[in-house]
Amino acid sequence: MPILTNTSDQPEQPRRGAVWSIAEPGRELDSNLIRLPPGEEIPPHPGAEVDTLVHVVRGEGVLRTEAGEEPLRAGDVALLPRGTVRGFRAGEEGLEYLTVHRRRQALRIGVRPPSPRARS
Repeated sequence: MPILTNTSDQPEQPRRGAVWSIAEPGRELDSNLIRLPPGEEIPPHPGAEVDTLVHVVRGEGVLRTEAGEEPLRAGDVALLPRGTVRGFRAGEEGLEYLTVHRRRQALRIGVRPPSPRARS
């Protein structure tokens, strides 16, 4: 069964960060709706080991990469190859964007097998 949401229906509150995410188990894709209030930013950082598609759904701001700064406005789409340094800064009306990428493997806590020396 398809999962439907409308990014315009998300509550208009000053909350920062992921305001919506796909939570269905067994999926191959991840997607998050990220909200930055006016003037706030996510500092530049290296991206994960997956390509990421970014779609600006509301507001405006700036995408910061190693190549410089690119203005963002509603409707813009950017492909950020894996490992790309990226940061975001919201403009006067804030910035909301949807990210889509292949699902990464979750970290698992387990027991480390004994080393060969520990057996003797």
